Amino acid sequence: MRRFTFFLTICFLTLFVSRLHGQSQVTFKPGAKVFVAAMADGFDNYLKAALEKKKVPLTIVNSKDEADFQITGTSETQKAGTAKKLLRLDWHSDEQASVSIANLKSGEIVFAYSANKQSSAHGKQSTAEACAKHIKDELNKKKSG
Repeated sequence: MRRFTFFLTICFLTLFVSRLHGQSQVTFKPGAKVFVAAMADGFDNYLKAALEKKKVPLTIVNSKDEADFQITGTSETQKAGTAKKLLRLDWHSDEQASVSIANLKSGEIVFAYSANKQSSAHGKQSTAEACAKHIKDELNKKKSG
């Protein structure tokens, strides 16, 4: 009988603690508070503008302390070389960008995406908009699911 009581007590405590843990954890969903960290070449500015332009349902905050999630990333531009300009008559750059969104409390990566745009007419703006579009798509999946 004593073992059974001990077993029930352990089960109850485990259930109780798991419920508390589940309630305190913030989920990545529309309206989440997000801080966009500074990125090389000012890509964070392009990303913030793209999030607004694409109407991504996130609340962008100016301080990491106010946020539940943080967006970090990198971007790279490869300008068109002489051969590309002469042989293909293409002056556009190739753009790559990667972003990830992490829960600041748990450190869990809740979203990651990489964009690769060949002959990008609008440079970093194109990759930032691609990232924003995929973030919005992910949020819409969570909203409807």
